[in-house]
Parts: sequence; C-alpha cells; structure tokens
Amino acid sequence: MSPSHSPELDIHKHFELFMQRSLRGIMGSMKQDGLSMPQIYTLMYLYHEGEARISEIGVLMDVGKAAASQLVDRLVHQDLVERVEDESDRRAKIIRLLPKSLALIEKGLVVQRQQMGEILAHLSREHLVIVQNAFMYLMDAMHKLSPSDGVETRQ
Repeated sequence: MSPSHSPELDIHKHFELFMQRSLRGIMGSMKQDGLSMPQIYTLMYLYHEGEARISEIGVLMDVGKAAASQLVDRLVHQDLVERVEDESDRRAKIIRLLPKSLALIEKGLVVQRQQMGEILAHLSREHLVIVQNAFMYLMDAMHKLSPSDGVETRQ
C-alpha cells in the first residue's frame, strides 16, 4: 500500500476517519442518554483532567464565562457534575464529575473498546506492535507541544 500523497496528508486523512469511527461508540451512547455534544465534550474533558474551573471550560468550548457557566448549570441539574469551592480562590468554583456521569462515560467507553477490539482483531501481532509504536510517537509529539494538555489517559 503506497501513499498517494505526502505522509502528512495521508496521516491527516486516515486519522480523521479513524477518530470519527472510534468516537462513534462513546458519542452515540452518551447522545442516547440525552446529552448534547458540548456536554459530552465537557464531561470527557473532566474525565481526563479530573476537575476544571468554569474559565477552563469556556476556553475548551470557545465560549465566554457566562455560556460555560450555563453549560455547567445544565450538567449540575442533571446530577452529572458538582461545583465546589476552590480552596486557593474562594471566589472560583471547581467542576468535578459525579458518579452518574462516570457511569455514563464508562458505558460509552465499553462500547468504544468493543468496537476497537473488533478492528484490532483483524491485525496481526506484528501490525499491532507497529500501530502501538506509531501511537507512542504521536503521543510523545503531542506531549511536547502541550505537556499539560491532558494527554495522559486513564487505564
């Protein structure tokens, strides 16, 4: 299989398709539970980061603090997140996941892992190692660009 374009262009094209298919499971599962894409994105961010301030969520979603606060309010009313006082700045609030949202995320991740398992089952051991190494290179490069960007993953 020879690349038809530059390696960068092929990587972009294939990665976009891969991400679309791999996210279909978790996003579809969470959408069935009545969550919007901004809510899902916020919950996944909190899942990987552990907690965030409203201002961080605003930056993540590319919206102002008021819109981010409204988004969080909707999640609070659904018992998916909680607002707690930031001990370092009592005026600020920290947003954390609640058990209900963790259960929704885990349910979606099960679907995603099943789909990924079906894909990986079609690869030889040798190819699995190649893919593993390629992802390690990508993660290393991503970490060099933004070491605090939440690229650590839960196991």
